[in-house]
Amino acid sequence: MVLVDARARVLLLHGGDPSTPERGLWWFTPGGGIEEGEEPAQAAARELLEETGLRVDAAALGAPVHARTTDFVFGGDHYLQSEHYFLLRVDAHELDTSGPDGHVDVGVVGHRWWTADALRATDEVLFPPELPDLLDRVLGGAQVRP
Repeated sequence: MVLVDARARVLLLHGGDPSTPERGLWWFTPGGGIEEGEEPAQAAARELLEETGLRVDAAALGAPVHARTTDFVFGGDHYLQSEHYFLLRVDAHELDTSGPDGHVDVGVVGHRWWTADALRATDEVLFPPELPDLLDRVLGGAQVRP
């Protein structure tokens, strides 16, 4: 999910794989796996609620703005995953990372709203790595509101 606020900043979660702390931490967009019977937009809306506390109707997400396939190991399991990114604009949002069932994702240690320029300037690990360019593309040169 590419969640963008009124100041043209994208929300990223900060975390890592608790099973391999030596890999360090990285920044990533809210999201996750598709459950059986879900469409990508339904999964995106569910994951957004679980990871940020923001409730949105899947139909409001429209079509994906980006897709990619990635190959990674997490929690000792290997994944070959097809990812669909949806754009959602909000005026602002105060995160609630406790999840709708009170479960806290132990791999997430924080969050931050990032500008495209800050993403380009950081040496921290980002997922997806092409996020600065994706943000520029989906914002279409939108001006930042004060």
